[in-house]
Amino acid sequence: MKKFVMVSMLLFSLKAFPATPPAEQPRWPQEYKIANERKVTVFQPQAESLKDNVLKARAALRVQDGKNESYGSMVVTGSAMISKDQARVDIRDLKIQQVTLPSLTEQEKSLKEEMEKQFTGKSMEISYASLLKNLEVNGEQVKKVADLKNTPPQFIFSTVPSLLIMVDGEPVWTDIKGVKGVQRILNSSALIMHEDKKPYYLWALGKWFEASELHGEYRISKGPSSKYEMTKDDLIKEKKVDPIAGKTTDGKSIYGNATPKIFIATKPTELLQSDGDPQYQSISGTSLLYMSNSSNSIFLDSKSNEYYVLVSGRWFKNKDLSGDWAYVSAKELPADFKKIPANSPVAEILVSVPGTSQSTEALIATQIPQTATVKRDLKPQKIECDQGRIQWEKITGTSLEYAKNCNSPLIKVEDKMYYVVQNAVWFSSDSPAGPWVVAVAVPKEIYNIPASSPLYYVTYVHIYSVTKDVVTVGYTPGYNGTYVSPDGTIVYGTGYNYPSYQSSTVWYPASATYGFGAGYGWGYTDGFFMGFAMSTMMYPWGWGTCCWGGVYVNVDVTNVYTKWGKHSVITGPTGRGMTVNTIGGAKFARGNNDNIVYTRKDGQVYRRTGKDSWQRYSGPGTWSDVARDNQSVKNELENMHASGNFNERRDLPERPAGDHQPLLRGGGGFGGGGFRGGGFRR
Repeated sequence: MKKFVMVSMLLFSLKAFPATPPAEQPRWPQEYKIANERKVTVFQPQAESLKDNVLKARAALRVQDGKNESYGSMVVTGSAMISKDQARVDIRDLKIQQVTLPSLTEQEKSLKEEMEKQFTGKSMEISYASLLKNLEVNGEQVKKVADLKNTPPQFIFSTVPSLLIMVDGEPVWTDIKGVKGVQRILNSSALIMHEDKKPYYLWALGKWFEASELHGEYRISKGPSSKYEMTKDDLIKEKKVDPIAGKTTDGKSIYGNATPKIFIATKPTELLQSDGDPQYQSISGTSLLYMSNSSNSIFLDSKSNEYYVLVSGRWFKNKDLSGDWAYVSAKELPADFKKIPANSPVAEILVSVPGTSQSTEALIATQIPQTATVKRDLKPQKIECDQGRIQWEKITGTSLEYAKNCNSPLIKVEDKMYYVVQNAVWFSSDSPAGPWVVAVAVPKEIYNIPASSPLYYVTYVHIYSVTKDVVTVGYTPGYNGTYVSPDGTIVYGTGYNYPSYQSSTVWYPASATYGFGAGYGWGYTDGFFMGFAMSTMMYPWGWGTCCWGGVYVNVDVTNVYTKWGKHSVITGPTGRGMTVNTIGGAKFARGNNDNIVYTRKDGQVYRRTGKDSWQRYSGPGTWSDVARDNQSVKNELENMHASGNFNERRDLPERPAGDHQPLLRGGGGFGGGGFRGGGFRR
């Protein structure tokens, strides 16, 4: 299939985060020596539940006393320090809740006491992937479903390479200092300039385009006067506009030698396109066809002759490609969408089909926070407000107000009580002018901010615990714009068309749902990931991460805490420089039964003897086969095993080498404006 990428230009900016190299994964089982020369082998813990950052887990045990050995289980709780970008979970401040040894009942108490001495207050590590899978297996419940809006955007369908330039509402023209008579559009990250009785000029893809009207037909220009060129260079240098380079990470043009058709949009719009006339391929075992020469998720149901398209995790349908599209609940999709094979070229969309394992896993991932330990002397970056005076706006449904003309989400709870979020850390002050300190608690009413408010995303940032030196904080993917829909799938954006703040000199863009072909995929060991159709994103207050080029980015493991620097905020299983009190004397235990022993919630211990073949521990030296007709137990055990053995998880392609991702339908490539400060919120 020929690949090509569509490009959209967004009204908000996204900054790239420094990449964190993945840490070495924890190795299980682990062996410990306790009193009386006894050895305890702990097999990989299986997470049962996660409430805030308190993790409950169980693990199978093997106790060896001389030549005798017996099996049992234990239940532990601890504070989960979750580092998604390093794919590890550090369970700190361990507490032994229960030890069960069916064959050594009289020794359980003494063994528990010995293990409490060994484990209590210490730390152990598991992989993030196993945490995600364990919670899926144990039926972890979704805790927060967003009240979303699903009004369809305007759709444009093109059969030629195209570029969508987004303007945040009607254009706001502003004078350019030192350049007489020339103005630029303030409320767009694109550089569009104009002067009376002259063409409109757009800088993109390393060249000037011109048109006689703003929404007219753009063509490559010989170039405006030198004052335009100097202004362009200054604005790019000051990071006030995005140059829209349109190149992949290896420096190649995404368009090749083609010149794209340019569309200017002033309201929520999505660009759909095909490489020439639409071509379709059938999907095995279904009545569905997909548009094979498009980077969008466009399907044709041969039974109803209706088209379906997936944008920002939402489904829309239409009788033809050029008419008005209507929103359709994911629960009302034709049943054949759920039958799309996992090895299909369009399998990525299964993450947006309710009831699939892919969508379930993505739902669970949205409930798991990225956590960090913040030093209490951390200070926020300077909060700037247009014209130096705060304009307070009421937050509907609450007694709260927010500063609509400032570059950070500043919230007034009451007189002498103010809060602000920066890079997923809460700060508090008794004055909007500061001084600010790291918050140790957040008023409950802040978490009542509705999805209709542009500040809704701050409700996904939490404070978990406090000491005299540090605060443990965390955020879930809602902070980055990924929400759980009532349909049981994840979507991008709330769907509300929030008003941005604009003056004659400043533009503070609100978050948007449409305009950049956001899409989710699934299939790599990392879990679900996200793509944008070559967008330049100007996110408010520094959400997200991206860069120009067709690169793979896992939105679930984006770690915004890296922006603070490792000396102020500590993330990672070992605290990236912070000493962690780990369990002493542990070593990786090798043997013929490496990590194939598991325990269920009832405390019974099982071992795997082959694919779909299991035995239950019955007593010293005794194992009995799990009956063939007890398939539900076998399925549960196989899922446990899959959570720790990723070679056997699913028949899926490997993640491609480097940054480059496969065709991500409803997504595609990535883009990033990299704005900070200036008129843009962070």
